Amino acid sequence: MIKKDKNKNSQKRQLLELLFACVPIILAILLLWRSIPDGIYHLEAEEGAVGEKAIALTFDDGPSGHTERLLDGLAQYGAKATFFVIGKQAEKRPDVVKRAHDEGHLIGSHTYDHPNFYLTPDSTAIESIEKGEAVIEGIIGEKPLFLRAPYGNVWPHQFKSFDRIFIHWSFHTFDWNKDDSQEIYEDIMKKASDGSIILLHDTRPATVDAVLKAIPELQAEGYELVRVDELLTRNGDALRVGVPYRACEYDKGALIF
Repeated sequence: MIKKDKNKNSQKRQLLELLFACVPIILAILLLWRSIPDGIYHLEAEEGAVGEKAIALTFDDGPSGHTERLLDGLAQYGAKATFFVIGKQAEKRPDVVKRAHDEGHLIGSHTYDHPNFYLTPDSTAIESIEKGEAVIEGIIGEKPLFLRAPYGNVWPHQFKSFDRIFIHWSFHTFDWNKDDSQEIYEDIMKKASDGSIILLHDTRPATVDAVLKAIPELQAEGYELVRVDELLTRNGDALRVGVPYRACEYDKGALIF
């Protein structure tokens, strides 16, 4: 009788150990399923519109009191950029957002009030996303298609449930914490390569100085400075919601991670 009880206890223990071992696997499968994107956007790209060397300059957290000087410089050099604007800031400077749009730059969303999705309930994050998009739509007459998550922080399940095209970046100059424009400029020039999406901030005067110094030199090296949508569709890719894009080299697929 004692031997049978021991066998039963052993079987129960083995069953519990198996169940505990399966829990992480089951959770991982559920998380992966929730992360699989549903939709595909087909963006029309003019064939040959973007050449073999191109970079997308992207600016977060604006508009600010420095954005118009940046726009002046972009116009001077015939360069295009992408602005991921915060809804609260856009409400303060709607004319700057409209100017950027009217001059051919891409306006993306950076939420309304810059919440950290890692620390924010999904419902609150979605509310901030939608409110920011509504502000932008009210200014430029169209809902932004692209979203950059504040800090780049997104839980895997949020990619699918938030149902947006996320734009990450190839490299970050950490300009938000620098006052030395030369350092930012050198970082841009050192890391720039075809297909890069560069994260910058038009809230910093040092950043504007660095970018305006870098643009003519990048162009002299043969780089086109284009919008994110132009870069990502340069090879005919159909962009998917629910995934973050970070680069797109010539004759290669848009890079996701």
